[in-house]
Amino acid sequence: MDTHAIKSLMTEAVTQLTAPARPAEVRPVEVRPVEVRQGPRRHVYHRQVRFSDIDAHGHVNNVRFLEYLEDARIALFLDYAGAPPEDRSGLPAVGIAIVRHEVDYRRPLRFRHGMVRIESWVTKVNRVSCELAAEICSDEGVFAEARSTIMAFDPHTARPRRFTVPERAFLKRYLP
Repeated sequence: MDTHAIKSLMTEAVTQLTAPARPAEVRPVEVRPVEVRQGPRRHVYHRQVRFSDIDAHGHVNNVRFLEYLEDARIALFLDYAGAPPEDRSGLPAVGIAIVRHEVDYRRPLRFRHGMVRIESWVTKVNRVSCELAAEICSDEGVFAEARSTIMAFDPHTARPRRFTVPERAFLKRYLP
């Protein structure tokens, strides 16, 4: 894509964003934090694509996909734990860390009026780690697929720890 085409695309996007509002068709929408799909139980998080997510190529920058996954992962774990306790410094004592991300980008995600879904589920649970799979998608299809390895650790010692029995039970709810 040449500079002129990029500039034209960006100008068109800004024009659409700053145009006078048109009456929108109002349809009732039921948004549930957790939905059940075929296959494994999936946690579903809805995210609006922001204009600031768009890069010079006119689609969501690949780094932003990791932020979408992070937002969905936080929502999933907050569903289990609620607000995390604070450590000695007053910071959230989370107790999990990402040790690996793998993302396959399937198609460009462009700026849109509607939201995208991040559907997450657990594929493996071990003593100290689990693997979380996710899809960033809409009714149009899948934009990215991801797998993340998550390790449990003690926030006070910063050393790996075993998942507790309640943590393992929560994670297993999202296994196939």
